[in-house]
Amino acid sequence: MGNDQSAARQARGESVPFAIWQTGGATEHLGGIYATRRLRQMCPLRPGQLLLDIGCGMGYTACSLAREHGARVVAVDSGARSVAEARGRVARAGLAGQVRVVRADAHDLPCAAGSVDCVIVESVLVFCDAPRVLAEVRRALKPGGFVGANELTLLKPPTPELLRLLAETLSIRTFASDGWRALFAQAGFVDVRAAVSRMRLREQLASHIAVDGLGGYLAAAVRGLADASILSAFINRRMLKAARQYASSVGYGLYAGRKPL
Repeated sequence: MGNDQSAARQARGESVPFAIWQTGGATEHLGGIYATRRLRQMCPLRPGQLLLDIGCGMGYTACSLAREHGARVVAVDSGARSVAEARGRVARAGLAGQVRVVRADAHDLPCAAGSVDCVIVESVLVFCDAPRVLAEVRRALKPGGFVGANELTLLKPPTPELLRLLAETLSIRTFASDGWRALFAQAGFVDVRAAVSRMRLREQLASHIAVDGLGGYLAAAVRGLADASILSAFINRRMLKAARQYASSVGYGLYAGRKPL
């Protein structure tokens, strides 16, 4: 996929590495629902809080936050399809009174300053101006509020080839764990913690099946691969070679920080 195609997908709110699944209508982020559960444990969530889910995708995390924590949730995504899918999930779950889905840009959040108790961000910052988004998150949070993020993370010093692949083909800018923690600190967050994991194909597959069912998982793959631009971008010799070569170089990190009182 060329840079123009990558930019177009980002403008539509589609995370490029997960474009197959997002186009197909499945739930996808690093570590799946298991990473989401671990991330929530890093943030002190209580019933009745107002939570913000940035990059809500198909709406799974927003619904689980409302159902399992008794929270009120504003779910934000820049993609029209994601917003429509998330609203459908919310309606089917009977959570319309707790979850509001809004189409908005992560760089300009639809929240009043100091209004949100906790912000969850999953596989979003790598596609954005991360310092700007984190500044917006800090603005939206109440004093003492928490942010929790799940982002692609470098596990070892990257080669120039890997950096080019991430930046030019996937439109990703990522860092090692220390780099991510520094970004959170520079945005004004304190007590920043990190938990880094390797990619586990079995974990991703189990997450898909748990959320979407085997039939939904396979149907999403078929619909995604029917997109010619995705097929040409990801199912080719260069990308398959890169997947093997750099599998041990990237993973994902769970990061949590607090806005000072």
